[in-house]
Amino acid sequence: MNEEQQKIADYLSTNATGYSNRKTSSQIRDYCNLESGGLTNEHVRDLIRDMILNHGCCIRSTNYGNGYWIIKNEEELKLSTDNLQRRANGVIKRKDALRTNWENRQNG
Repeated sequence: MNEEQQKIADYLSTNATGYSNRKTSSQIRDYCNLESGGLTNEHVRDLIRDMILNHGCCIRSTNYGNGYWIIKNEEELKLSTDNLQRRANGVIKRKDALRTNWENRQNG
């Protein structure tokens, strides 16, 4: 992890363990003195995504902007992974619909 990611990890471990203690990307940005990277704190979000994918962190977020937190138990893990699976299924469904729509336009 780089220095910025370590700051985020330390902040979340101390202040955001469990869903009820979640912190917004703006709170994380301000506390850790990070660049925002845009209106929706893309830089912070990119750092956290990399922490999850490449550094073994169990950080979860909501897809409606209510914050990030360290997953604290199996129940939170299940809720998180179930939510991600539903989102992935929705993306696959849209992908399949686009392919079908394209083929129908080409053949119709």
